Amino acid sequence: MLMEHKSFDIFELLRIMAENRKMIIAIVLIVAIAAVIYSLLTPQIFSSRASFFSVGDQSSSLPINIPGLSGVAASLLGSEGSPNAENLTTVMRSRTFAEDLIREFKLIDYFKLTHPDSLRNLDDAIEKLRGKMFSTGYDDASGLISIKISSKDKQLSLDMVNYLLQKLDKYNREQKVTQGKLNRQFLEGRVKEIEASLDSLIERSREMGESTKVVHLEAQGEAIIKSYTELIAEGMKADLDLEMAKANYGENSPVMQAAILRRNSIQKQIRDLEENKNTPEYLLDMGKLPQITADHLRLEMNMQINRTLYEYIYPQYEAARLVELKDMPTIDILDAPRLAGRRDYPKRAIICIISTLVAFVFAVAVALLIELFKRNKHRVSAITNSLKK
Repeated sequence: MLMEHKSFDIFELLRIMAENRKMIIAIVLIVAIAAVIYSLLTPQIFSSRASFFSVGDQSSSLPINIPGLSGVAASLLGSEGSPNAENLTTVMRSRTFAEDLIREFKLIDYFKLTHPDSLRNLDDAIEKLRGKMFSTGYDDASGLISIKISSKDKQLSLDMVNYLLQKLDKYNREQKVTQGKLNRQFLEGRVKEIEASLDSLIERSREMGESTKVVHLEAQGEAIIKSYTELIAEGMKADLDLEMAKANYGENSPVMQAAILRRNSIQKQIRDLEENKNTPEYLLDMGKLPQITADHLRLEMNMQINRTLYEYIYPQYEAARLVELKDMPTIDILDAPRLAGRRDYPKRAIICIISTLVAFVFAVAVALLIELFKRNKHRVSAITNSLKK
């Protein structure tokens, strides 16, 4: 018997196959015909594909290099790029994009969803779209993003890919414009604040100049100090001449009287200068000179701070305006979508060949089982009798 052979006998197998050839041929023919019918009746699926890069991920988004633009400002304005390519696949598979595709191309009717609850139909359509119709891919090494749409209509697949690319570009552009607008508005507000502060400081400087007659503090301060020191020196000389006159002439001497008049005149000039009386306009008030100097230095310091801040922030404001106003694609298409030349499914030849081979193996296995039962009838009968007891 077959099961009692110590080794497999190929000739015995061929004998069994020949003996059951009609059954084997029948099974193979039935399965082959069924496979052909299935492959012919199964709807044909056509795919349209596209691959693209996200513009700005690895290059500067500004057309010029702006001195001093670095750090947080450069990051906000896109000079260092924005790693959003890996996020685009998530955006494309979002519910918002899915619902828009379903409504645009009437996919609820395409999937033949007829449930009375429209929201359930929408959820079912989203599930079918993500599971069978739409797929995405992302290559970490190159940053290449790919999308594929599969449907029964090759034109529908192409239209859906084109629509998805347009919507993705629009979404990406609006996101960047929105970010650029926010940056521009923020920087514009700061520029206006600094400009207002500078205008206020300039007005204060003008008012200080009018009230204190300050035209050039250093020159005017130097002039008053020089005049004051010269008067002090002259006063000291006059005192010395008066002492010498007292020693050599009498009280009523003309020389003595002249020395007294000269000393008194110089002392009066010193008091007038200290009290700012009868002094030229270019000479500052001697008593107020320290306060004027302090106020002037404080004003100059504030003006310099605001000038430095203005010089730093204004180029960033101009850069933000460029980012907001520029109009360029946000995706660089490497492989544009086109009409499918071949169907993706069904693979009729493969289906028929595999089905025929499986049917043949199955038919041979059935033939072996039949032969096994024939040769072991007494054992089968014994098992049957045991079950009946």
